[in-house]
Amino acid sequence: MVSTGRNWRRHAAPLVALTMALAIAGCSTPSPGSAPVEKSDARGPGNYVVQPGDTLYRIASKTGRRMQDISRWNGIDDPDKLEVGQVLRIVPPGGASEPPPRTAAGGEREPSKRPVPPAPRESGPPPSRVGTGDWAWPAQGQVIAGFNGGSNKGVDIAGKLGEPVVAATRGVVTVSETLRGYGNVLMIDHGSSRMTVYTHLRTALVKKGQTVQKGQQIAEMGNTDADRVKLHFEVRVGGRAVDPRSFLADGR
Repeated sequence: MVSTGRNWRRHAAPLVALTMALAIAGCSTPSPGSAPVEKSDARGPGNYVVQPGDTLYRIASKTGRRMQDISRWNGIDDPDKLEVGQVLRIVPPGGASEPPPRTAAGGEREPSKRPVPPAPRESGPPPSRVGTGDWAWPAQGQVIAGFNGGSNKGVDIAGKLGEPVVAATRGVVTVSETLRGYGNVLMIDHGSSRMTVYTHLRTALVKKGQTVQKGQQIAEMGNTDADRVKLHFEVRVGGRAVDPRSFLADGR
């Protein structure tokens, strides 16, 4: 009986090994006519891949979307933590509830057009330079349009061509470029998800990556992509525009 058991195990072992090998081969060999499965590429229509130097504001300007929409669609809590190569959704989840971008003749996509902010109304008393913070006012002129959270997401300050524009507080320049509807633009990161935006500039006097101090001149006032010489100034916290006067000192 012992000899018989040993003989069975000696002949059964190769059979078990062969059975396992056939099972593995059957799992790894594709069936006739089947195509290999390819890894899906998320970088398709409706998505944007973060490039070196991108900020949420810059991506919104490129794609014609609002910063708060991009943040909401992608669950972004801290816009300062974007990573190069990160894929962002730039259309609403579940399908396009907004009309797709128009195409020009020949099928090429037209560039996104950001509406030029409406000219400030001259009637009525001008907004004041009252502030409740301790940041420096970026320009010395009269406030001609105040923050309303809708058509104006900052304050507009009148002035003369070439007058100095200064940094509201210490920070690092993250954007120095030209954007449709805003002309020459500077953006400064102040940490803690706080950012200031300076638009319609004649000339920028600082470069991307440069650290600037509170009150340091960073640009000259201009009228690029504007109906008059003025500075449009914004403060954004977590990508959302807030009333700059809650950060600026009393400028009366």
